[in-house]
Amino acid sequence: MSNLAIITDSTDFSQLYTTLSPAGPNIARLRINRDSSVEGSDGSLLTVPAPSLALRDTDDTELYSNDCYLRVYLDTMQTAVFDSDAEEYTNMSAHFRDFSKPAIDWLGGDKCGWVPAKVREKLRVEDPTAYATASKVKLYRHVYGTVRMVDAVDPSTGGTKDIDSVPFRLRLGPSNFMEIGNVIGGIVKQGVNPASVELKIDFELKKRGSNKWFNLKYKPIMTNIIDLDSDYQELLSDFAQLVKVENEQILDKMRENASEVVDEFDDVLEA
Repeated sequence: MSNLAIITDSTDFSQLYTTLSPAGPNIARLRINRDSSVEGSDGSLLTVPAPSLALRDTDDTELYSNDCYLRVYLDTMQTAVFDSDAEEYTNMSAHFRDFSKPAIDWLGGDKCGWVPAKVREKLRVEDPTAYATASKVKLYRHVYGTVRMVDAVDPSTGGTKDIDSVPFRLRLGPSNFMEIGNVIGGIVKQGVNPASVELKIDFELKKRGSNKWFNLKYKPIMTNIIDLDSDYQELLSDFAQLVKVENEQILDKMRENASEVVDEFDDVLEA
């Protein structure tokens, strides 16, 4: 992983990338924003686009724009179990790209016990307990690439700016899981590297009862195929290294949990 220094002038994102920290690599993060008001640096409320994408850089400065374009270099899948009462994850798998291959998780299992929707629905009647357990496992997609944002609102100044080619990671939940995969697959079928194509972002409002959320939609700009150079290869390698580091952290957590189980067993034997 390239250990590039974080620039101190947050208005210039041209060289923003990642740094290595004790917790592992850090990188600018994208997320879906649905709030039209955020707190400014002086505590006042500022209006930002909503829905929009929010880009949080590694110094925690956040920008908001609904005019965004992504280039996808790499995507991975991951499963996790979140305890809403404790507000913490209780299990998490390594990143994977093939459902047919195992992905170790914190507890030494495979993909936190995730099963396809059809299998899960059969359990609803056949084994309600197993169904409840399987339903807690959520499937996520991690997207790595570069983002271009037009007229992004900066709450720290109240002004706007354009940014270009900022490396990012974006974690998409179950409702947003399939669309990006279908788009990437469609580009690949045309014999084009997805990193060569900008995806214009749009937002689709979804409702289920009183719950509302936004799904991302992607329009590939196939009329402007971008040439890939050595910078692309270096950045792709760095993204892959970031995934490798996080998978190693999953293994470390699994070994730690296994050691605790052995220690507890030894305590019982000695009692």
